Amino acid sequence: MKDRGIGLCLVLALAWGGCAAAQPAATDPVASAPRTGQKLKDSKGQTLGEIEKIIADADGRPRQVLVRVARVLRVLPVDALTRSGDAYVTVLSRAELESLPAAD
Repeated sequence: MKDRGIGLCLVLALAWGGCAAAQPAATDPVASAPRTGQKLKDSKGQTLGEIEKIIADADGRPRQVLVRVARVLRVLPVDALTRSGDAYVTVLSRAELESLPAAD
């Protein structure tokens, strides 16, 4: 089970790098930064959870979000999210999110 999690993390890291490179730079980082209460959806528009907490770096820039999926908090890097209206979209499915390690 642990090997599957490591493999999934590697796949996600590669996918997130590709997604971040394909996205145009935000013109207003504050306006495009995720906020608590915003929905997280999959690529089909299905709601996966809600952003519960923003984790910022030393400079105050959002780096990770905590999202509750199936009653468990999961950590996602902000670079893995794409803004779509009032929500954020991830390339991950619900099953992939649920297989990520729980946040402590």
